Amino acid sequence: MALQEEPQELQNPPMAFDALFCEEGLEEDLGDNGIEEESEGCVGNMEKQSTFPLVLLENDFFWEDDELASLISKEEQTHVCFSGSISDGPLMAARKEAVEWILSVKAHYGFSSLTTVLAVNYFDRFIASLRFRRDKPWMSQLAAVACVSLAAKVEEIHVPLLLDLQVESSKYVFEAKTIQRMELLVLSTLGWRMNPVTPNSFFDHIIRRFGLKIHLHWEFLWRCERLLLSVIADSRFMCFMPSILATATMLHVIDEIEAFNPVEYQSQLMNVLKVSKSQ
Repeated sequence: MALQEEPQELQNPPMAFDALFCEEGLEEDLGDNGIEEESEGCVGNMEKQSTFPLVLLENDFFWEDDELASLISKEEQTHVCFSGSISDGPLMAARKEAVEWILSVKAHYGFSSLTTVLAVNYFDRFIASLRFRRDKPWMSQLAAVACVSLAAKVEEIHVPLLLDLQVESSKYVFEAKTIQRMELLVLSTLGWRMNPVTPNSFFDHIIRRFGLKIHLHWEFLWRCERLLLSVIADSRFMCFMPSILATATMLHVIDEIEAFNPVEYQSQLMNVLKVSKSQ
């Protein structure tokens, strides 16, 4: 079923969002563990800015509050927490390796952040099910390929061929028909629920309330997505509900961007999302 290739050393794991595990984790600065900015592109090593206007963070539109309430009410339905499985070394190692591979495919093809988060969500829900066979070492890789393929079909305009998806140090190379069978298994296992609530759902909600009027709003979204992807391989963070993980991410990015009133804007954000630091 699978042709084994020589394993290659994996890339360094993404930065851990360790501040979340402190008693006051949601309000602590990540300090030196912050994001290393690229020298080119839409974001560079820039100083904090003072023009971060959260002018639309108000409850002026009832439909926005209804949308937020709907997201919060549905986030538990497709959320997986591995808190009871952290001691399961082989399973967590397989997850970490698979997620890092998914991230490398994202970088290779330039997939969106949402495509990556969806693929990881599918993978987590699948390995948490009884249909995942831990006694088959190739199964996690096959599941990862199938989940990336499914996520790309949901979110991307251009989807690579199944054989072309198997890039970036894949341990195994599978035939297209084998991946297709795994896709069906994943779909049936997940009950065909392929549009889960993710942290990106809350990023998008807040950005829409900003109005997307200035470049800084796009930068804010970009930074949030990048920080989320930097911690997604660490199963500890997946124990947080999407709304909590999204809020922690946005609080850090606000502190990173806003020079003069970060606390005020952070308070507005938590009020809108109905989240407290104690969570």
